[in-house]
Amino acid sequence: MVLLHGLVATGDIFGAAYDLLAQSSTLVVPDLLGFGRSLDEQRHSFTTGDHLDALDAALDDLDLADRPLLIGAHSMGVALAVRWAARHPDRCRAVVGFGAPVYPDASAVRDTIAAAGPMARAFVANTRWAEAACHLNCRHRTLAGLIAATVTPELPTPISRAASLHTWPAYRDAIDDVVSATAWPGVLAELDAAGTMVELLWGADDRIGDCDFARGLPVVSVEVVAGADHHLPLSHPNPCVERLTHHLLTF
Repeated sequence: MVLLHGLVATGDIFGAAYDLLAQSSTLVVPDLLGFGRSLDEQRHSFTTGDHLDALDAALDDLDLADRPLLIGAHSMGVALAVRWAARHPDRCRAVVGFGAPVYPDASAVRDTIAAAGPMARAFVANTRWAEAACHLNCRHRTLAGLIAATVTPELPTPISRAASLHTWPAYRDAIDDVVSATAWPGVLAELDAAGTMVELLWGADDRIGDCDFARGLPVVSVEVVAGADHHLPLSHPNPCVERLTHHLLTF
């Protein structure tokens, strides 16, 4: 089992509750290329292909490249997960995604960002403001981490501070090539043909992703968790672990 984190995050979002999964699987929780402990300030390309190559190399280094694969993922990581599963249709049995950025097309992603308000447009979208903010973050990572921890007191401090551990190219390509460029109907049709199951969970208060659109896609089942938002795997780990365990038991 491999667990993939989301944008400006690390594998630490999958906390102690997920250790249970290691009782019945070999559990791998990487920091994605360009983020957290995989920060690379010399690299300028972080496309989906780059991410998938890095994940393949990681499993190969661990002598796990020939094992059946179950992928759990959060947010941006879900877009990587479905495309990784499509790369290995003979190995990947299922994908379980939390807060997936599922939209009909790239324009719907832009509309969602625009609807979030001017601050989101300035600092979440791929804009000159976002680039300037990201470069400032890179020059002052420790301070940026402390500020992030201060403005998000609802999150564990190590989780908040890890948000500064990325570079502009990693962030830019995550928005443009991973989130916006994922053609969900096409890739899910590939997974349907391969017999790979896809289960998507959202918090009832999550503003990321289009649940109604997702329900009409092939091979997808959708579940909404009451009382949760986009931090579903962190705030409500038990239903997430339960769904992952269910798929492990069907191997």
